[in-house]
Amino acid sequence: MDFTSFIGQAQTAIDGKGRTSFPREFRRQLAESEGKEFVVTRGPDRTLRLFVLPEFEKFMADLDSRSDRRQADLVRRGLCPTVVEMDGQNRILLPKILLEYAGLKDEVLYVQASGKTLELWNPERYNEKYGLQTNEAIDAFDAAFYGEGLTEGDNGR
Repeated sequence: MDFTSFIGQAQTAIDGKGRTSFPREFRRQLAESEGKEFVVTRGPDRTLRLFVLPEFEKFMADLDSRSDRRQADLVRRGLCPTVVEMDGQNRILLPKILLEYAGLKDEVLYVQASGKTLELWNPERYNEKYGLQTNEAIDAFDAAFYGEGLTEGDNGR
């Protein structure tokens, strides 16, 4: 299959050197042409962003095309981009400065973003923000999922 975006989530451990396995679920979704090199940057919400190289190039082109140059420069300076490569054991080494920024210590949650880009989250922070742990959170998810114009069942959902 030729995926144009990543699908899924996966959680892996981080060792004492800052290495983490690149999840098998996502390795299966990589095209051979995308290789084993990635760019990892700071992301919003104290996350990291992991891009396949062509996606990073698209992201930078989009950043360069923004009309607000000051905003684009602010983002560019804050990214702290680093090229990482999968080793023979399918691990990537996350730089210490990025691990600290995202609050990643023992585990990392890989979450699909747009295209061939992943967000790397502290699992606890992700669950606090997006976990469906209360009825109110589940109701909000249901409302957002179905949105206006999408209906199913008797109650407009």
